[in-house]
Amino acid sequence: MSITWFGSIPGPIPHSSSIPSHAAATATEEWPVFRAPFACKLKKLDIVPQAAVTGDDTNRTNFNIIDKDADGSGTTEVGNLDLATGVNLVAFDSTNIPLNATYLADGVALAEGDVVSIQHEKVGNGVLVPYCDVYIEYYPA
Repeated sequence: MSITWFGSIPGPIPHSSSIPSHAAATATEEWPVFRAPFACKLKKLDIVPQAAVTGDDTNRTNFNIIDKDADGSGTTEVGNLDLATGVNLVAFDSTNIPLNATYLADGVALAEGDVVSIQHEKVGNGVLVPYCDVYIEYYPA
């Protein structure tokens, strides 16, 4: 178990951010949500949408967590949530964007200065995604 910089209290360090809404007709978009203040491990990323979203297999938006590295050139998808049929967002209810299997046990290793983004990937005609708060948990590496 890690010790946070908040003293000797064990546990994650929280970080909050937000992402704007994404219109269904809009092409894929991406926003930075976290910059590593020191070498750390990203363990959790949740979103809290302002409005409900109903998933659809044909026309949807996928949430992808991207490790952009410190220079913004990174393209590694470290987690995703596809809003397919049966995967819905509930207004003002937290939804986890799961990390990919590679990162489940240890989290995503980030160097100081690395940036993490959330990408709205349009599939088919897309779907409207509302403004979302983002909640991140990370630990010192």
